[in-house]
Amino acid sequence: MLRYSDSVRAQQSRSDCCALTHLVRWAFERLYRELSWAYDLVAAAVSGGLWQRWTRAALPFLRGRVLELGFGPGHLQLALATAGASPPFGVDASPQMIARARRRLRRAGLPARLARARAQRLPLAPASFDTVLATFPSEYIADPRTHAEILRVLAPGGRVVILPLAQLDRGLYARLVDLAYRLTLQAPVARDDRQDAAPPTMSIGDLALSPRWVRVGPSRALVLVGDLDHQ
Repeated sequence: MLRYSDSVRAQQSRSDCCALTHLVRWAFERLYRELSWAYDLVAAAVSGGLWQRWTRAALPFLRGRVLELGFGPGHLQLALATAGASPPFGVDASPQMIARARRRLRRAGLPARLARARAQRLPLAPASFDTVLATFPSEYIADPRTHAEILRVLAPGGRVVILPLAQLDRGLYARLVDLAYRLTLQAPVARDDRQDAAPPTMSIGDLALSPRWVRVGPSRALVLVGDLDHQ
């Protein structure tokens, strides 16, 4: 039988966990906004310096006109603008990240086709893009409103590419990163999963995304790809 004192402790534990979750989310929000200048440093620390290489693992899967959701400091926008035949477009909700990405592109002499918007309400015309891309997206990617908007702006035969996670190879640094993520109640970037374990899957509306592991130095990145014409 659950005693009253046990029930009180359980409720307190849930309350403490909820408070910590809100605190962690608040801290990450600050990192993406007022503390955006530190974003690259933190990303490099939790990835062993591989963060930008992880995001670029999605590049071979892109085609045509690309819309990037949540482009952050703009590294991938720069890579796309440099290598792609069609200039990319990006949306982000953070004015600080938009400013950083715009400066990065302009320093390279490239146009900045960026807009401040949320993925749940894209200020874009239907069937405008051949690929919609998101790397390491936050919880907005699970929102049905985001799914509806992605499918709305995709042209017939369009593609969705999502890079949700990457894993460092087993080792001390990977375990330390994994511990840091668990302490902050985040899904770990580095995990000691079996190499033959089934990778996570995802759907955007009714569009199922197929998982592909991509080797990136001493790590691997998961890329999820779905084509509208393969439904």
